Amino acid sequence: MKGKNRAMGLLMAGIIAASCTYPTGGSLYATELQQDEKSILVLEADAVEAKLEKGDTFNVFVKATYTPAQGDKRSLSDIIQYIELSGSTSKSLTAKDVQINGDNTIIIMDLVYNGTGNSVELEIGYEGMKEPATVQIPLKNATAAISAGEGLTLSQSVINVVAGEMQQITLTVKNDSKAYVESGKMKLKMKDTTSAKGIALKKKEISLSSMNKGEQKDYYVTLDVDKDVTRGIHDMVVEIEGKEHIVKLKVDSNFMPPALEVNVTNTTAFEANVAKAIQVNIKNVGHVAAKNVKLEIVPNEKVFVADGSNVRYVENIESGKVQTVPVSLIVNDTSTYNLPVEMKLSYIDDLGETQTSSQFIYLSTKGSVAQKELEITTIAEPIGLKKIGEEFNIGFKVTTPDEAKNVKISVKSSEGIVSKSKSIFIEPKLAKGQTKSYNVTFVATEPVTTGTYPIEIVAEYSLNGKEVAIKQYATVSVENEKAEEGEDKGKSKPKVIVGTYSSNPVVVKAGEEFDLEIGFLNTNKSKTVNNLKANLTVKEQGENDTGSVFTPVNASNTFFIDTLAPGQMEVKNIRLYTIPSAKPKTYEITLEMEYEDENGEAITATEHFGIPVEQVTKLEVAEVQVEYAELGMPAEMTANIYNTGKTSISNIRISTTGEGFEVQDNTLIIGALEKGSSKTYMPTIIPNQSGTLTGQIQIEYEDVTGKMQSLTHDFQVEVMESAPPMEEVPMEEVPMEEEKPAKWPILLGVAVGIGIAAGITAFIMKKRKDKLAEIDIDED
Repeated sequence: MKGKNRAMGLLMAGIIAASCTYPTGGSLYATELQQDEKSILVLEADAVEAKLEKGDTFNVFVKATYTPAQGDKRSLSDIIQYIELSGSTSKSLTAKDVQINGDNTIIIMDLVYNGTGNSVELEIGYEGMKEPATVQIPLKNATAAISAGEGLTLSQSVINVVAGEMQQITLTVKNDSKAYVESGKMKLKMKDTTSAKGIALKKKEISLSSMNKGEQKDYYVTLDVDKDVTRGIHDMVVEIEGKEHIVKLKVDSNFMPPALEVNVTNTTAFEANVAKAIQVNIKNVGHVAAKNVKLEIVPNEKVFVADGSNVRYVENIESGKVQTVPVSLIVNDTSTYNLPVEMKLSYIDDLGETQTSSQFIYLSTKGSVAQKELEITTIAEPIGLKKIGEEFNIGFKVTTPDEAKNVKISVKSSEGIVSKSKSIFIEPKLAKGQTKSYNVTFVATEPVTTGTYPIEIVAEYSLNGKEVAIKQYATVSVENEKAEEGEDKGKSKPKVIVGTYSSNPVVVKAGEEFDLEIGFLNTNKSKTVNNLKANLTVKEQGENDTGSVFTPVNASNTFFIDTLAPGQMEVKNIRLYTIPSAKPKTYEITLEMEYEDENGEAITATEHFGIPVEQVTKLEVAEVQVEYAELGMPAEMTANIYNTGKTSISNIRISTTGEGFEVQDNTLIIGALEKGSSKTYMPTIIPNQSGTLTGQIQIEYEDVTGKMQSLTHDFQVEVMESAPPMEEVPMEEVPMEEEKPAKWPILLGVAVGIGIAAGITAFIMKKRKDKLAEIDIDED
């Protein structure tokens, strides 16, 4: 019998008589034991109905019916020597854990389910019996723990690694089952040791801890990937307690995958509705072949393909090779100088996956150039509150990307705000690229009440055959103390204005977010404002009606203020996003306000202020090419400069520096480069060293705000050693007795050589003359 040596007193000290009622219902289980066929003990227990998972607690109720032998006066408590539990519980009993109430119900509380099995066995040892009394108590809704192999999964299916590096990867193991998962082992190996040769696992077995349902844990594995491992997918087998999982290791090797670059020739001087052939040169700049190459010329409303399908197929393009695809195009609109055409490319890489890319080329026309509208930029406006009679200035500048004639510039203020200087300007001619500054002085007069007022700047002229008006805004906040004092004597109303506003940054960039701070000021000296609601709106849209210029970020465009005391200003903040297509100018923001006075009477007001926006300039250098370069010999370099930003740039200066070569025709100066347009830079380099030489193309330019920007682009050129001169045969070595050769072949060779030299000289002189003429045009 178990536990005979346990002290009777220790257990019985914890047996407490309690007036508990034995629970009814459920199945009953009993064991009868007799002592000398005179004593009888019957144990009965209900099944545990509670839902159990590992770690949950439950209670056991067992009713003991004890009939002692005749003449035996002892009770159940007197004869019990020990009580033990086994099976699905992991708790060790102490005296305080057991209770026996007056009707001999044995109660054991707060048992812990150990996650194994679905029953508990209760064993009672008592005096005079050869075997203990036992009863099985079912746990009807217990969810037993399962093995790691049954319950665990891997979150990853593909992991990127790099050849030539030792790196650590993460394996995320998750318990996706509905049960507790026991601890186990995870074993690792490469599936195909031949194809994955060079991938070494530093640890091939990992111990997994037990996990509750829904839990996940990260385990780290170190890989040593040799530099020669083949680029591609290699399977790693992860075995969790006998169940295999596949993790794909995607190896990026030490060579560049196939990549296609487009260069187009013969793209200038297109005439309206006249077909012209261009050559689309597709170069594979990667280290492996691009297969099944497809070129799609995307037609648009101004450009379309004239010679059949707009889709062309090229079988394969090997590394470093160029395939030329001739295409005939027609342009039906020559009012725009540069017309973009999208080129879509698709191909199959070395992994068998289809890759796509999209590039743009630009066609120039012979037709008229559509002029760009002039730009108005506010450079000075009043800060703070201006009193009646106090002068303030509005400063602005006008920039003309193209020539503009008969321009009328007027500055219009609200009623009661009058100009004290010239406010209308007539410009018979503004030259291309010219910027001119203006300043107008204003003063607010007595009729003006306290508030914020817009001042409109308008430039009117003829643009591309149409009369247009280009507008810009500034704002001024005015305080009229006398008017307020007069109103206060009668039935005046409180007035709320924009007391202050600021943006961070001050000049907002298109396509980026910014913070706007607005101060709401109650200008009344004695009256309170209640329940203020203000809506922020911008009426202007982006290019092609692409939506409101400013959009709130994770917020509403409405502000609420419960109370504004007399003279109080409350500042509100909002984060706004500027759409990428916003034109560079100052945009007027309107605040429509509704509020109540002390008597609950509704008041409405409208305030205006301006936010300046600039476009992000973006200049790119592409397609740098150098013809065959030989030590000491001139070689022509070609670089295409693209303005890929949303605004035009000006005063561009391009030059080349580097070691191991000299540069002729080095500096190219360009007056302006419109958005979407490009320019070709063609200096001549003369190497004085052989091998791989490195140089830099340096570009300085002025952005739309007048700020100087710079860009550096590195390039390399391979220079060959010059060919050794041919050895001359000394005259004395020629046998005098031999017959002299005929003179006419020599004379013919000399004549041909002179002709070739003259042709080369004329060709070089013509190219240099053309380049000098081009530089002169750009400088103009």
